[in-house]
Amino acid sequence: MTNEICLDSGVITLFYSKTPPNKISELMKDIKNKKIKAFIVWPIIIEVFKHLCILKGKLHAENTITSFINNYPVNLVDLDESLILKAGALKCQFRTKLSYNDCILVAYSLNKKFTLHTIEKDLPKIPDLSVKEYKF
Repeated sequence: MTNEICLDSGVITLFYSKTPPNKISELMKDIKNKKIKAFIVWPIIIEVFKHLCILKGKLHAENTITSFINNYPVNLVDLDESLILKAGALKCQFRTKLSYNDCILVAYSLNKKFTLHTIEKDLPKIPDLSVKEYKF
C-alpha cells in the first residue's frame, strides 16, 4: 500500500537546493520509487517556479520544473469547486496567518485526508489536519 501525501512548495524548493535535507531527499526517493503517492495542487508548482527563478534565474526554474514533472510520478491537481470553497473558507478564517496557496494546500489535504508535508513553521492548529514538518 502506498502512502498518499500532499507536498508544499518549500519541500520541493529545498529538494532542489544545493544541500537538501536528508529527510527531504529520502522522501523524494520514495516518491520516485512509488512508495509514496504525492499530490501537488497547481498553484504550488507556480510558487516553486518563483522561488527557483529568484534563486537561480528563469532558465534554471524552467528546466527544474520540467525535469521534476517529467521524472517524478507526482499527481498534479486542478482546482475544483469543493477545493475553492474550502480554501476560501480557510482564507476567511485564517486571513492573516495563511497565504492563498497555503489555504489551497490545506483544503486539499483536509478534503482528501492526506498528510501535508511542509516546511511551514507557523502553520496554525487546524482540526483534522495531519502535518509532517521538515526542519532545515
